Amino acid sequence: MMAGAPQDTSKPDLVGAVRAELRRLTTEIDGVDARAAAFFGTNRTDQHCIDVVASQGPLTATQLAKITSLSSGGLTVALDRLERAGLVRRRPNPDDRRSVLIEATEETRRLGRQFFGPLSRKEQELLERYDADRLEAIREFLHDLADALARHQQAGSDPVSHSGPPAANAPRR
Repeated sequence: MMAGAPQDTSKPDLVGAVRAELRRLTTEIDGVDARAAAFFGTNRTDQHCIDVVASQGPLTATQLAKITSLSSGGLTVALDRLERAGLVRRRPNPDDRRSVLIEATEETRRLGRQFFGPLSRKEQELLERYDADRLEAIREFLHDLADALARHQQAGSDPVSHSGPPAANAPRR
């Protein structure tokens, strides 16, 4: 139970509290992402590419473009900047000579350890507080939420998602 939360809190109140904490978490992650981009000397889009390549790579340009929702031209510009900065490298794809693989460099891993190391250690410390059943519940929730977010992002072709914010659609007076 969270510090300060009464033990007789109703399920709807707990659901609301969890949702509020998720919202706070996304705000904090956004702040960390902005500081990481500044630390790496990149912009947020380039930092997103670095994060994806460092955690999932090596990837083809097509795979990276799909994951990051960048056009091929936008990705090329980002990769050119990142390669010049020594943060990614392109190498021939041994499975398809027409494509290249993009991978993180040792410099990216070094900077990642330097910036994210303390946070990673704190994350480990927090996770070790929980027993296996609670960890499984947390893992399952995060997995299901990540799947829901991915589906929501893929729904970008749905006309409702392109209608813009309600204020943008309001009739002008």
